Amino acid sequence: MTDIDAPVVIIGAGPVGLATALVLGQYGVRSVVFEQYDGINPHPRAHVVNTRSMELFRTWGIADAVRADAVDPAWAGTILWKQTLAGEPLGRIDLVEGPEDQLLRRIHASAEQLTSCAQDRVQRHLLDAVLAQGMATVHYSTTVVEVTDLGDSVDVTVEGVGGRQILRTCYAVAADGATGGLRDTLGIAMDGSPVLGHQLNIYFHADLSPWMREDPALLVWLINSASPGLLIGMDGARRWTFQRTIDPAVESPQDYPPERCAQIIREAVGTTELDVDVRSVGPWTMTARTAETYRSGRVFLVGDAAHQFPPTGGLGMNSGLADADNLGWKLAAVLRDGASDALLDTYERERRPVAVGNARHSMLNAIKMAEVGIGPETTRIAGRLESPDPAVAAAERRRIAEAIPPQRPHFDALNQEIGYIYGAARHSDDAPISATDYAPIAVTGARLPHAWIERDGERVSTHDLLVPGFTLITGPGGADRADAFAETGEGMAKRSVVIGRDVTSPDGYCPKVLRIGEDGAVLVRPDGHIAWHSAEGSSPASALAALLNTAERSV
Repeated sequence: MTDIDAPVVIIGAGPVGLATALVLGQYGVRSVVFEQYDGINPHPRAHVVNTRSMELFRTWGIADAVRADAVDPAWAGTILWKQTLAGEPLGRIDLVEGPEDQLLRRIHASAEQLTSCAQDRVQRHLLDAVLAQGMATVHYSTTVVEVTDLGDSVDVTVEGVGGRQILRTCYAVAADGATGGLRDTLGIAMDGSPVLGHQLNIYFHADLSPWMREDPALLVWLINSASPGLLIGMDGARRWTFQRTIDPAVESPQDYPPERCAQIIREAVGTTELDVDVRSVGPWTMTARTAETYRSGRVFLVGDAAHQFPPTGGLGMNSGLADADNLGWKLAAVLRDGASDALLDTYERERRPVAVGNARHSMLNAIKMAEVGIGPETTRIAGRLESPDPAVAAAERRRIAEAIPPQRPHFDALNQEIGYIYGAARHSDDAPISATDYAPIAVTGARLPHAWIERDGERVSTHDLLVPGFTLITGPGGADRADAFAETGEGMAKRSVVIGRDVTSPDGYCPKVLRIGEDGAVLVRPDGHIAWHSAEGSSPASALAALLNTAERSV
């Protein structure tokens, strides 16, 4: 192998590309990130930051910053249906006022909660963290024009302000989004549904407080014949997006100049008196597709380059962030610690089934939303709501009101967020997991259950015990096992934690939920998933060796 310019090259500086660089940097692996655009796109697209992503942000040290830029919880938990924003509600889902057992289940499941923060703000905090870490360089206005896998390295050809250059790297990561061309260049096809629809996203600034001050909502679905669509509050103040259907066969974004978009917004609000500052307009295509493979030699797909879902579920960006966390530590283990290259094959085996499940969940949500006037039936249902016959309009309002509560799993899918399991314990594809009914489980491949414990007099989560490496948590009688593990060989960092010695569990819940009793133990991977449980027998050291050196285990 000739000289390597950077161990990893990342194509794309969106949230997933930056997250990949940040995770690699945690393990001391340098990377170079190339982005074709000249900076962070201010047009917000994704905004849902689910529970698992907030847990990752907590680990990466940016959860507080993201939370500070997120909408107020009073907004984030409310979803409204109206004819126009100025009109009366057709119905609502309030996540805080839902069934008590579901609310408590969500509160007890994690130290973090789902929130909503505009993608450009999330991206800013990730970029700040990457730059502060100092392990990656980010080049904007630089296009990757060719990626050549040489077998033992990868050549990445780029064009930027300095002209054309070729960098040699050990591995390349394609985080260039749904429309990035690298996946096609690699000859990787997509499985899934054909195009489901075309949408136009209008990003604008306006003061909507006269209609939102007393009844705030993160999402407002508007069903009318003049300007139907979805209004999303990006900051709970002046930043909004409005999504509406377009037909690319007869129109294009160029048909939507600012003055027309402003009028569309006024009709959606239901007023003629509103100052609207249209900032940008962007089209997007709704699909539900997953790449046939996530790896081609030394090149990996992450984020939207690997999977695309309908937004009905808010799982797109969130799935990509977990991709980055999964792939990042494995690349580091191979590059720095001598783990087998076969470990990298487990990235696809673990993450692709999650994407397939998320695509299924998002599709089912999209189909079910037709019952409440969202989708191909919007025009017909809007016509009934606007019928000159009061009885017809009233009947349609009653029907929609009754159809709204069953939509709750669309917006409150905790098990979809954190309940997936890697490896042999994973649910069958023929029996998809429940989207909502999360129950913590300490088995190999599952996310480490959260429990509040005390460390040095401070309340922390079990997730706060994890290091950029492997963590062994034992019961009170496991001190010898813990000490032996901490001294195990070379490789990634290791930490041992003994309940009763290093931390305490005042309510006894931690050892119970981890199923470790007096002498039991659980070994946790760098990405927070369980690598081994003492109920399996064997030892944590042998399980670790199997995972890193032979990849016989798929978790």
